[in-house]
Amino acid sequence: MHRMSVLILMAIPLFSAAQDGVTRLRWAGPAGTHPGTYEEWLAGHPFTDTEFHYTLDRVVHGDGRTGAVAILTEYNLAPYLANEIEELSDNLQDEGYTVYVYQTAGGTPEALREFLQDLYYSDSIEGALFVGNLPVAWFEVYDFGGALANFPIDLFYMDLDGTWLDTINTGNGKYDGHTGPIKPEIYIGRLTTTGIGIDTVLLKNYFRKDRDYRDGSLNLPRSALVFVDDDWIPWAWQWAADVSLLFADTTFFWQPETTRASFYRQQLDTAQTWISVFAHSWPGGHQFSFNNGNQYDYYLSTEYTSQNPPASFYNFFACSFSRYTDNGYGGGRAIFNENYGLGAIGSTKTGSMLDFNYFYEPLGQGRTLGQAFKYWFDCIYDSVGMNFDRLCWHYGMTLLGDPFLKPLGHTTHISENEYETNAIHGIEISVNNPVSEHARLILNLDRAQETRIALYDCLGRHVTELFSGTLDPGSHPLSFDMVNTRGMPLPAGIYMLRATIAGHIAIRKLVKVN
Repeated sequence: MHRMSVLILMAIPLFSAAQDGVTRLRWAGPAGTHPGTYEEWLAGHPFTDTEFHYTLDRVVHGDGRTGAVAILTEYNLAPYLANEIEELSDNLQDEGYTVYVYQTAGGTPEALREFLQDLYYSDSIEGALFVGNLPVAWFEVYDFGGALANFPIDLFYMDLDGTWLDTINTGNGKYDGHTGPIKPEIYIGRLTTTGIGIDTVLLKNYFRKDRDYRDGSLNLPRSALVFVDDDWIPWAWQWAADVSLLFADTTFFWQPETTRASFYRQQLDTAQTWISVFAHSWPGGHQFSFNNGNQYDYYLSTEYTSQNPPASFYNFFACSFSRYTDNGYGGGRAIFNENYGLGAIGSTKTGSMLDFNYFYEPLGQGRTLGQAFKYWFDCIYDSVGMNFDRLCWHYGMTLLGDPFLKPLGHTTHISENEYETNAIHGIEISVNNPVSEHARLILNLDRAQETRIALYDCLGRHVTELFSGTLDPGSHPLSFDMVNTRGMPLPAGIYMLRATIAGHIAIRKLVKVN
């Protein structure tokens, strides 16, 4: 069983592992189930009024420290949530934002996007929160394996100057192409309660939690859980290290016979701020394999309601788990539970997030969920490229919850821009980067410690042992050759130095160049 605290002693970016060949997510629902289709959604949410109506409720002006944002609330819900929306906008004003608060009704996805374009170009909004059932844009693509998949796509509202095309089945209401400048201009967060319960009750309770989090009274340990089922074990080490860019105290599990639903339930009872789960799923739950992949057990979406895990934020690497058009979808249940849930990143289709470091790095620097989500998309386009494979992985990504929240907190007295774990544990590590033939490490200890240092490649495979023994208090300069156990030079690439010191795991990135 892999259970260890990953201690990143400085918030530096870890380069992502090569992720070609990552096992595809698959629909894991009971036999005969399928993702809800656009046609099924439209039957229950027809465009009875294609004109987009809006009323500006209020504008609160920030002090210029931050930008401008918008809150759009479904007209039928707005009167019941007036106090909650006012409180949120006032809190955002306290953080420096200028906030535009609207009630909206009717309209097509195109009309809503045009409205957001106007706000972006006239008022320079950086992001928006959708509250209730605002129009949903849909996309279709011949996905992995050649099947035609259709799914809700919030990227349609984030990219405001690209061109969205409908060419496969022209006029069917679903986009299938995206050209031009396709990077997002803004971020979007959704609060949509589809099939989970009474809208106003769930939303009022959500905004209560949101308020408590902002004022510091909803305070959970600054730690994270990474739970990786069998198909993604080769990438588990890297992905846990990425989460550690946000929370230095990250506990992770990936053994094939350990990552089962029963053990996941146990881990959810531990109070922690962040949970990342990697599992084949469907909107109704997660599937975990065991017995060499021959058997499965399940954690159902309803359990996020009944168990009410003490966690604020989630990243669901889980097929269709955040498909907010499906009744009782799991991502929604995680944030609309009674006491804790506030935000979730996930996909409305079979894909999910990759290259997680682009997401967790800005979060670890004190950025909001929405800012980090947009930054991740920007980096995918700029650094990796949006080819067909990446489109199939990422175009269903959505942010559930208040996008203006910071996982590191708003009123905490601890700096949001750097970790202070060195002082807590009395351990300091510095490493020269990049390295060539030799690497140098300086290890400062406040007392004598049993210390073991090993080197791993970017997929978490052990390369060589570097040091094992007891070190006295003080500063210890260490150097070692970048070679494997046979004395052969290591190829250029990304490596991770793992220091085990008094039960803590400290991970540092090494970039080897030729």
